[in-house]
Amino acid sequence: MGGAKKQTLAQAEKQQSAEASKDEKKGKPKQGQMAKGTSFTQKINEAEANKVISQMKAITVYAAAKSLGVNAAMAQTFIKSSEAKGTLQKIGGYSGHYVYKYVGIK
Repeated sequence: MGGAKKQTLAQAEKQQSAEASKDEKKGKPKQGQMAKGTSFTQKINEAEANKVISQMKAITVYAAAKSLGVNAAMAQTFIKSSEAKGTLQKIGGYSGHYVYKYVGIK
């Protein structure tokens, strides 16, 4: 029933600053910051993506993200650009959760 006692504020601050100095020495970014040289953007090869998407019956953002191996934001961007090009057509859904079908490359 024992366990560690709750640290005082001074002890918690000392431990947190010690961990932060270790992370700085190792080159790790602080919490909430990105490491240098990284970005949120991922590249989608449109030819390969169209090949994968064309085999799907119903296309949603999350299904496309899973099959393309990217995050949902990139899949959403790809779907919007494909819809603008005429490759995908919106066939249903509501409130941002739309279902698309593959029309073909025009």
